[in-house]
Amino acid sequence: MKNISLSLFGNQELLSIVTVCLAITVAIFLLFKITKRKIKSDAFSIILITTIYAVISLWQLGSNQMPITNWQAQDSDEYVIFEVMDSNPSFDTVYAIGGEGNTNALESGAQIWFNNAEVLGSNDKKTWETITILDNHSGVFSWVTAKGNWNYRYISIVFNDSTSVINEFALKKSGSDELLTLNPITLSNPDNLNSALNIIDEQTLVPLTPTYFDSSYFDEIYHPRNAWEIANGQDMYASVHPLLGTSIIAIGIKLFGMNPFGWRIMGALFGIMILPLFYLITKKLFKNHILSTIGTILFASDFMLITTSRIGTLEPFSIFFILLMTYFMIQYFFTDYQSTSFKKQLLWLALSGIAMGLAISVKWTGCYAAIALAILFFTHFITNWIKYNKAKSLNDQQSIAFKKAFKARAVKTILWCCLFFVIVPILIYFLHYIPCRVWKNDTWSIANVLKQIQSMYNYHANLEATHPYQSVWYQWLFDIRPIWYYYGQLSDGYMKTISCFNNPLISVVGVFAMLYTMFDTYKNKSKTGFIIVICYLAALLPWVLVTRCVFSYHYYPSLPFLILAIVYACKALIQKDKNNMKLILIYVSLVIILFILFMPICTGFTTSQQYVNALQWLPSWYFGG
Repeated sequence: MKNISLSLFGNQELLSIVTVCLAITVAIFLLFKITKRKIKSDAFSIILITTIYAVISLWQLGSNQMPITNWQAQDSDEYVIFEVMDSNPSFDTVYAIGGEGNTNALESGAQIWFNNAEVLGSNDKKTWETITILDNHSGVFSWVTAKGNWNYRYISIVFNDSTSVINEFALKKSGSDELLTLNPITLSNPDNLNSALNIIDEQTLVPLTPTYFDSSYFDEIYHPRNAWEIANGQDMYASVHPLLGTSIIAIGIKLFGMNPFGWRIMGALFGIMILPLFYLITKKLFKNHILSTIGTILFASDFMLITTSRIGTLEPFSIFFILLMTYFMIQYFFTDYQSTSFKKQLLWLALSGIAMGLAISVKWTGCYAAIALAILFFTHFITNWIKYNKAKSLNDQQSIAFKKAFKARAVKTILWCCLFFVIVPILIYFLHYIPCRVWKNDTWSIANVLKQIQSMYNYHANLEATHPYQSVWYQWLFDIRPIWYYYGQLSDGYMKTISCFNNPLISVVGVFAMLYTMFDTYKNKSKTGFIIVICYLAALLPWVLVTRCVFSYHYYPSLPFLILAIVYACKALIQKDKNNMKLILIYVSLVIILFILFMPICTGFTTSQQYVNALQWLPSWYFGG
């Protein structure tokens, strides 16, 4: 089936995924029929969309095995010599993977991966020739390979730096899929506490053609590394973001081990949970099952959601908590001082404040979203304050009841908000560092957290790095410059590639839908439109002022509100003429089709170079090859 899928659709996994999704759809449909629940219900839409998306998101997420035992250098120029035990010692591929040592946070530097280790070959143990160099530019927890044609009986790995760590080393027999049998015979430092056998004890875990499935890629060289340190109670080498999201990644590592599946599963699960949460937001704003379903399908069909959910970085946690804090604030925004109890209003505000603290503790982009919360809260408060002043001169029963409720709650609400949106988020932010040993030879303290905040700010403010796939905010609006995450060439000529950007039909249509939403909000004083516009601008506008290197995924926090603007425009079209629903369904279908077409580009599923080239529609698009 995979070969048929690859030849017909340029996506090795598509037919398998479609088969599973069809089976799931039938099962859910029958379940609702048997239990006599409405097919056209919120529960049906949420379960069906979320489950189908979950299948794709979790498909080939990552290997659940990776070499974990390691050997660590204790002195500079330390070496280990191996003898090839096979009768024919010829080999064509060298494999190596490095990780972190048990004492990685050294005063002299981080003890991590190879650090310019030399691989030498000899047939007499006297004359040595260089085979390859395992340099420190290679990613941690990522397989490094070197191809050639060698024939040596003895192999020496020379670690030029005492910070070097190696998890596994292997040699593939020339013209074969088997590995040579190695045996350590000489150690320059017999007193090294680590066994040299650790370098070759997990040969069955060596992938002959390593891909994203077996290795870290892009920013996974940072976040899973920090998560591993948190999971193992180690001192941390560095951190340039708050560590709540990293701590959540650490949960996956504790449960499933230090492997790609372990460090990606929590992000994938949070990415899945984003969809039902988004459905609830859409339902609250539009109070319409069809529109909520359309919006959630659009979100599930955007490239950004699945790409950022399948890599061990912070975006899934950040977006989830941003949406969560926004959902609770929207709940409050639609309350009033007469029909809604004070306790319920405080509950929505408290939950919003807690979620805000969690969002900021994942990434500081939560602060941008917090601006939207403040605007929504004070808009609600000021609107009711104006209404209160007008009601002072009125003596009807409704006005009297409103005046009494507002007067009793106004000051208390402000005071409670100081707790919910200032004290609680600060507490969450400071306390989330407790399980993280960021400070070498020191423990958690308020002063140390403040130092960490200053250190992170200085890092981001003074960052002068450049990147070939960096972009600027106005390029995000029309998908001008995707960021290319990963490329892997397979032995059969096919490839795997991963790029991060939005579904073009969502980006382009979304811009015009947002402009319409802004205009209609101004014209008709729409509360729903106001919420959408404010949340979108709060997420986007700060990036207009940022001069450091940024990427397309920084547009992600704006995406949910861009999709809500599309739903807002869809509602207007339906209200104008119900026949416009046909056009909307065509648009949604096209979005889904694009999602299917670009699936291999966004997920790393096996595809061909020809297929990838056919999808590079703009000169600024590059997906590998």
